[in-house]
Amino acid sequence: MRKLRSFALPTVAVCMLALLPGRVAVSQVTGKRLAVLEFKGPKIEAEVMDNFSDEVRGGAVAVARGLGVLVMTRESMVVLLKEMGKKECNEGDCEVETAKNIGADFVVSGSVAKIEGTYVVTLKLFETAKATLLATARIEAKRQLEVSRQLRQHGRDLVANNIGARPAPAPAPPTSASALLASSPPVAAAPPAPSPSPVPPPRSAPGCAPNQVAIPGGTFWMGSEDGYSPEKPVHRVTLSPYCIDKTEVTVAAYRACVRSGACRPASATIESKFLPADTNTRALASTLCTWGKAGLDQHPLNCVDWNQAKAYCEGIGARLPTEAEWEFAARGTDGRKYPWGNEPPAAQLCWNGEGSDLGKGRRMQTCSVGRYPAGASPFGVLDMAGSVWEWTEDSFGPYSPEAQRDPHGSRPEAPRVCRGGSWDLDDPSMASASGRLRFDPGDRHYNLGFRCARGANM
Repeated sequence: MRKLRSFALPTVAVCMLALLPGRVAVSQVTGKRLAVLEFKGPKIEAEVMDNFSDEVRGGAVAVARGLGVLVMTRESMVVLLKEMGKKECNEGDCEVETAKNIGADFVVSGSVAKIEGTYVVTLKLFETAKATLLATARIEAKRQLEVSRQLRQHGRDLVANNIGARPAPAPAPPTSASALLASSPPVAAAPPAPSPSPVPPPRSAPGCAPNQVAIPGGTFWMGSEDGYSPEKPVHRVTLSPYCIDKTEVTVAAYRACVRSGACRPASATIESKFLPADTNTRALASTLCTWGKAGLDQHPLNCVDWNQAKAYCEGIGARLPTEAEWEFAARGTDGRKYPWGNEPPAAQLCWNGEGSDLGKGRRMQTCSVGRYPAGASPFGVLDMAGSVWEWTEDSFGPYSPEAQRDPHGSRPEAPRVCRGGSWDLDDPSMASASGRLRFDPGDRHYNLGFRCARGANM
């Protein structure tokens, strides 16, 4: 039988998992259950193998919800295998036997070899009940990141093309192990909710304000090889737990800070050294600022420079999010392109396709915060695509390819990183979770706002 290396939990931890409430029995799950086993291969580092299997699992998660598929977590598989005990199995039947033992209807296995500096990965997808090989895939690449990227895509394709079209299997008979199927399943088998959240976050955490979302921390691949140069190279980042505002800071919230004396009034004009000197053009653009306008209290505050945003966050006992914190809150661990998944934007964000293009007789304006719940991130954070670009704490600069923990870089007067796109984009696909833009700290634009963050124990 295949062993799951990475989560060889101590006995005490396993017992604690078994006692946690809310376990879903196999017989209670009405969707199709998919297990992604740990990869195998001679002379390949365990961490590399774990990363590869996680990429397939993450790709599967990205499309599973809408297809009624439950992707089992590694933790839940370990607990199930631990309870049933270890036993040997033949190489050819190992995947299917393991899948049956943990109540999975489908199982993906992978083998890895490194031949003359090239990774060669073979994937197999089995249907458990019939012990049928449904699909195979082969990947060859010299760079580990390229292998990871292809594996994520294959994870999506295996689910969408081979599992999604099949009817849900009949419920399996309950077993003692099945009571521990999922410790915290990232995908529900029920129909998708209006605001999909495949990685449900904790509802609260020490230090989080009522308007914030608790992000449990974790490891993810930051950046994109498909994006433009500033998004490269993709690199591994690990973050500690933190809290981030569920929406951008509104006009009403900023006004309350001004009234408290912690903030200076916002500006109702735009400013940038790159703007035309023509006063009429500047005056027209300044009419799009939200400060001081009737009926816009629940719109994001815009026309605010980096120093004002920083002062507001500090005035309420918070701070601006780092660039890595912002991206993790937007895309989670499965490498999705947008906060809601990989599908091109349709009705998930506030942008000019809604009818807000200057010069075409349509309104040109921000939207009220939280208006597009279908665009929620995996953690339930809203408005992280479209709406307004958002200031982050970090200075703009090239990425390092090295793995990092809680990265942060801020140089006085250096250009700052802004994230998320805005409502005036010509192409909404520019609002990807990995997209980056630079502004000088003193810039004020009608498409630029912010949200705050804080460490979980701030």
